[in-house]
Amino acid sequence: MSDNLHDVALSFAEVDYSIGRKKILDRVSFKVPKGTVFAIVGHNGAGKTTLFHLLLGLKFQQSGQILLSSKSNLDYRARAGLGYVPERPYVELDITFRQHLMFHARLSGVSINEFALEVVRVANWVGLEKSLDSELSTFSKGMLQKALLAQAMLCDPNLLILDEPMSGLDPDARNELKLKITELKRAKKTLIFSSHALEDVEQLADWVLSLHEGKVNFSGTVQEWRLSR
Repeated sequence: MSDNLHDVALSFAEVDYSIGRKKILDRVSFKVPKGTVFAIVGHNGAGKTTLFHLLLGLKFQQSGQILLSSKSNLDYRARAGLGYVPERPYVELDITFRQHLMFHARLSGVSINEFALEVVRVANWVGLEKSLDSELSTFSKGMLQKALLAQAMLCDPNLLILDEPMSGLDPDARNELKLKITELKRAKKTLIFSSHALEDVEQLADWVLSLHEGKVNFSGTVQEWRLSR
């Protein structure tokens, strides 16, 4: 992997995070090359969610350094150009898909003159343009996951974080989402996703980080990860 900062989408260097005396992340270090799909694996409690919270600015490390596009995660501007899809769809279900996207477009900094076009663009990209005026309460699990992906794609981010994106999806919805991830990879987007499904990691990832009880026990290419198992 190149050590040139311009080739690195984000990096962790000796990052620690604790709650009381319990270490959640313990001297975690890794780099994510730009334009790659980077998978984070580990059992429940391994530290994956905390790692994502640090990237999203929901928590801050007690020591160590996190850089996003060469900027410290302690600077909110580092998260410009970042999209996020949570594992569970924490959304207001009594509004339409269009209203949901319009709200998040405002938060994302979309120009007021571009609201309508941007909403249609992302809805069309996930194949839900005909459902823009349907309430989210009528959406299936797969449709809600697409709606969250559309939301994450507002402003065309360069870095996408997907937390267990395949969780609870039926086979057709899983395949559709995999196609979208492949499409984003071809577009040279950087994607970070967590997964318990090893076959998804093998199919989609270029690089793998494995966490165990807050420590890195593997970091390398997906080919190296296969050989290490």
